[in-house]
Amino acid sequence: MSDRLIDITGGYGTVYKEVLKDKDLSIEAKAIYSYLSSYAGGEDTAFPSIGLICHELNISEKRFYKHRKELLDKNIISKTRERTNNGFSKTIYTINHHFVHGQFVRVRNVHGQNVHGQNVGTKNNSIKKNNNKNNNSKSDSDTSQIFQLVSKELEMIQSPLKVQELEDELNLIKGNKLEITGVAINYCKQNKKGINYLIKVLRNWNNEGVDTKEKALAKVTPKKKKEDDFLARKKREILGG
Repeated sequence: MSDRLIDITGGYGTVYKEVLKDKDLSIEAKAIYSYLSSYAGGEDTAFPSIGLICHELNISEKRFYKHRKELLDKNIISKTRERTNNGFSKTIYTINHHFVHGQFVRVRNVHGQNVHGQNVGTKNNSIKKNNNKNNNSKSDSDTSQIFQLVSKELEMIQSPLKVQELEDELNLIKGNKLEITGVAINYCKQNKKGINYLIKVLRNWNNEGVDTKEKALAKVTPKKKKEDDFLARKKREILGG
């Protein structure tokens, strides 16, 4: 029986009643807290991506940031950016289960300020951190838009594994991933394909170095149309048109 319950739930986490009883917290903030706690399981850290959170909670990125701020302001959670082995970065959330209002020791960074390794008063480092922050925000925004586009044009992704597979491929795209993935999504829609096919398309494109919208469009343009376009162009050149 217990095995069956574990199989059904697929995970658990500790949610403290003190947080849920806080009338100053919005229902969205409580949902985000509960979601992060479920991903943390028996630990106090979790690192689901913004795209995954927004997709599974069915909220916009703007709404997520607004209500996540409530949790950060109250020190219920804290966050830090950590670089992964493949060169990308991810947000690590720490759920401060035993926080004390006004006396919480900020070991992790709060509100996006990276405490570890910072050089106070260095202008170059400040500029670099701002650029990194802007790049991370742009990447998160693009990923969130892509998940919304997939849900609208193809299908709602039910499997967390498929969500992670898609995000892994998105992180490997060298160019404008929103434009490139948009081409792939349109191609899948025209051919009545779903998320599995989209992941395969992006994986193939990443392996082949597709890093621009033009290269992506070239991949999905039928061979006959390419030949017709080539012949038409040559005809115009010959006739001087």
